[in-house]
Amino acid sequence: MKDETWSSKRSGKRISSELKDRDSFTTEELKPFLTLPGEEISPVTIRTRLNALKRRGVITPVGRGLYTLKKLYDYTPEIDQTLRKVYLELRKRLPLTRICVWRPSWLNEFALHIAFMQTIVVESERETERAVFEVLQESLEKNSSLTGTLLLLNPSAEDIDLYVSGQSPAIVVGRLITEAPVRESDGVIVPRLEKMLVDLFSGGPVLEPFGGVEMDRVFRNAFNTYALNVNTIIRYATRRGKKQEMSDYLTSKKLTGYREVLDDLR
Repeated sequence: MKDETWSSKRSGKRISSELKDRDSFTTEELKPFLTLPGEEISPVTIRTRLNALKRRGVITPVGRGLYTLKKLYDYTPEIDQTLRKVYLELRKRLPLTRICVWRPSWLNEFALHIAFMQTIVVESERETERAVFEVLQESLEKNSSLTGTLLLLNPSAEDIDLYVSGQSPAIVVGRLITEAPVRESDGVIVPRLEKMLVDLFSGGPVLEPFGGVEMDRVFRNAFNTYALNVNTIIRYATRRGKKQEMSDYLTSKKLTGYREVLDDLR
């Protein structure tokens, strides 16, 4: 007897069987699996059925209208107490300032050679970096648990080399680029993994230990483990003046598995 209703279970089995050799595929390529023979459905119904497949764990979004069968995870960094303390102090003193905090050492998860560093990066919107620096300066003087922490404002790569040691804690204050991809994790605003990867590609001084050949490994392992949004990467790279270079890099390293999508984004 012919099936009269669409089923995410049946559709998922077909997708897993027929697209198993594909790294990724578009919404348009999924449409045959989202409709019954002769059925005409609206864009709303397509989104509803795509969401059903995502909830079932059949497909994972990796860009706008781009999906994969790989079992990828959402990136969630570990928020330690020192990082949380720094963030909450800034939120209390500068409640209207857009702030993001993170640790470069989070990228050790993807690297072969572990970089020993106790650095915290604090980024704030343009023209607020000095205020953030001064608040942290006061906090370091009053808080015994942060004694011995080096504080730097917009340091160069040379400053990092000269003053930041892997053995000593440091806080680096810099500018948060407009529309940088951030998220809330356990009550703290941190960068999305897409942001850290673009910062690494752009030559951020605090991420220098992960440059060169190590950068290729970081990108590869990040893409193989977590659900990364290519559109988010390209959009932020554009804000950093690296759109073309970033697109070329992702394509040359075959990180997205779907060159046409990157071509559309150029």
